[in-house]
Amino acid sequence: MKPFSFNQRVENLYKSYFSSYSNINIELNEKKISIHIIDANNFDSASIELVKFEDFYQITFWDGYSQSEIIEAFNDKDSAKTLKRFMKKLRKILER
Repeated sequence: MKPFSFNQRVENLYKSYFSSYSNINIELNEKKISIHIIDANNFDSASIELVKFEDFYQITFWDGYSQSEIIEAFNDKDSAKTLKRFMKKLRKILER
């Protein structure tokens, strides 16, 4: 059995956290993963962005108002763990 790719694991996490929400969007490609809340009232709404560099991943969380976090991870496991933590925060924002 072939193991899941990193993007497939992220997509599965996304589905598990946001399957019941219609106002959220994910974009996946080889170098970047973006998850954004779609909000007509907030031009700069909450989001998560993961960028893959040569030696590390940079994960950015924006709450849509004033809080931003930037984490650097050096392997798939740590970056997935950080994404999961940020997805939980994003879901809390959606539930407000």
